[in-house]
Amino acid sequence: MLPGDTTREKLSKKFGDFVSEISGDFMNVMQSIKSGESKEITTKLVESIFKKTLNFSRNFNDEIEEYLEGSEKLREKIEYLTEENRKLEVLYSSGIQFLSDIELKVLMQKAVETVVKELKADEGFIIITDENAEIDSIFAKNIDPEVDTTAKDLSTSVIKNSLENLKPVSLNDIKSEQEFSKRNSVVSLGLSAVICVPLISGSLVLGAVYLDRRNKQNPFSDNDLKFLISFAKQIVKGLEITMEISSLEQKLVKKSGDRFNTLRSEFKCDDIVGESKEIFSVLNLASKLAKSEIPVLLLGENGTGKELIARAIHNNSTRSNGPFVALNCAAIPEELLESELFGYEEGAFTGAKNSKPGKIETADGGTLFLDEIGDLSLTLQAKLLRVLQTKELERLGSTSSRKIDMRIISATNQNLAEMVKQKKFREDLYYRIKVMDITIPPLRKRKDDIESLVEFMIEKYSDGEQYEISPKFTALLEAYDWPGNIRELENVVQRSIALAKNNYIDHNDLPEEISEIETFVDVSENKTLEEAEKEFRRSYLKKVINQSASKAEAAEKLGINRSHLHKLIAQLDI
Repeated sequence: MLPGDTTREKLSKKFGDFVSEISGDFMNVMQSIKSGESKEITTKLVESIFKKTLNFSRNFNDEIEEYLEGSEKLREKIEYLTEENRKLEVLYSSGIQFLSDIELKVLMQKAVETVVKELKADEGFIIITDENAEIDSIFAKNIDPEVDTTAKDLSTSVIKNSLENLKPVSLNDIKSEQEFSKRNSVVSLGLSAVICVPLISGSLVLGAVYLDRRNKQNPFSDNDLKFLISFAKQIVKGLEITMEISSLEQKLVKKSGDRFNTLRSEFKCDDIVGESKEIFSVLNLASKLAKSEIPVLLLGENGTGKELIARAIHNNSTRSNGPFVALNCAAIPEELLESELFGYEEGAFTGAKNSKPGKIETADGGTLFLDEIGDLSLTLQAKLLRVLQTKELERLGSTSSRKIDMRIISATNQNLAEMVKQKKFREDLYYRIKVMDITIPPLRKRKDDIESLVEFMIEKYSDGEQYEISPKFTALLEAYDWPGNIRELENVVQRSIALAKNNYIDHNDLPEEISEIETFVDVSENKTLEEAEKEFRRSYLKKVINQSASKAEAAEKLGINRSHLHKLIAQLDI
């Protein structure tokens, strides 16, 4: 029961008791009249009732007024406590929200909108400072500090004061403050009250929260200041998490780069260009397989660089001093493929005037690379299987076998497992050559490498000439799907060098099928909205970064701060 309820009950009882008492007095008057008592006695009884009623009325009215005044104060107290409780709920919910939002821009915009609303400010903003205590970002509500120079005049001074002293600033009668009263902003904007709290994490100054009121008599209260200080602490917690995540992501990016550099220093593969996570996975697995003797099957579309991977495995193996012999099984007619592969003796067939070793024999002591192995006939598959099983070779027309010591690396753009089911490829040979396999991604799956590939190819084919590349040229290359993969890109670069004017390569030097495509995401690829957005963001960020002199300039062009840019670079694997 509230205190006011108790007082009301007491007053009600007191009034009831008085009514009962007066009723008894009136009964006495009536009795006096009926019994014929003298007029003087009856009059005295009536006067007594009148005086008693008058006194009670005066005292009771005082108590009623006191009760009503107390009730009003109680009502105001309840309203105050209700408002403070609501603010506590806002602090709690904001804290939960700030801890869940790691996107700095989203976090700060929610914060400034919330605090302006809760403290009934006319305008406000949050500034974030960099390591040099310079303003890095501004998040505002009902004001643009960069445009509204009049408002910026006062706010800058107040914020500077708060940050230098590392204390809140509360000015509830600005016109009486000698330091600020004559400023244009105070007069022209009608500023009446200002409040500012620094954002501090340990010894780090992260920024400040600034609010003001205009043309109002009511100042910011002590409780408003306490609320803002508590609210600022919630913002700092959110910022600390954002900074920690950003720092971790930068460390991961650096760690990833360090791993790639370490891999390239240990695994010789200078002809394999790219720094994407896709090519890193390929090279990382290839470096491990180079240390063994097991057969490797390279899977991937035409033009993805399967032979380069095979050469890299050979060059980093214990057989690097031996020969690397490559044979494209699809490039040689079937009737000539057997002699090319196994060799022949003089007179083995018409036209065989001299003996000739085949590719397998030539690879003795080294590595045999059979590209497009799926094009071998079943007959040749059986002969190859026998060589791999016995490690012996018999030339065409020969009656004796030769010992062979070689490692085999095969490659195909076909689905050999499906060919096995269709009886087009021997199952026993399939498992013999596929002890380990490496899938090499197509160029459309590693578009992050296109720019470095182009630079490598220009250096390779430019005869020492320096060429400048237009941003649109690169954008179109990255938008194209590259059905011919790296081989097609190489042809396009050679063509562009030949057509370039004044050593400037632009989109007009591209083939029509590339120069006329749109540079937005191709909807025919059936991407999800999230995948399409991520691809666009990655492509757009790369273009802006490439066209900027520094990360700071790129961040400015994008309308974000540098820490946010570093986080996006990590998230999008740029």
